[in-house]
Amino acid sequence: MKKKRTILDKKGFVEKMMEDTAKAIDSISKDIGKSVVDYTFVPGKDILETDDSVIVHVDLPGIKKEDIDLDVTETRVRIKAAFDITQEINRGSHLTLHDRKSGVVRRTVRLPKKVIPQEAEAEYENGVLKVEIPKQEKTESFKVEIK
Repeated sequence: MKKKRTILDKKGFVEKMMEDTAKAIDSISKDIGKSVVDYTFVPGKDILETDDSVIVHVDLPGIKKEDIDLDVTETRVRIKAAFDITQEINRGSHLTLHDRKSGVVRRTVRLPKKVIPQEAEAEYENGVLKVEIPKQEKTESFKVEIK
């Protein structure tokens, strides 16, 4: 026979949920006092394709050009960048509110066509990295007779 749940059972369930939530908030609030939090995120991207090239735009706001590592192969673009606000904090400033993070950006973009990595060109402006890579010449297909 199935036991019927009472209002007291439901009250216990709600109390347990509230207790679990309070524990989660406590563990999160321990991190709030830290001045810098290490952080990894995957930036947004767009891939454009022209007749003769593939163009990749990646959002990297607040990152210095010299902190970006860019690697291109025939089939992918890999971006890694570090960003750090501790230099500002270490200059003697007093941190009143901390919303910005320090950490690492990683993004690997699979390209829609094979490209010529040695001819890639990149520019970084207004927080957006633009990588333009010429496509490899189209390969021809040949009909093969089966013996």
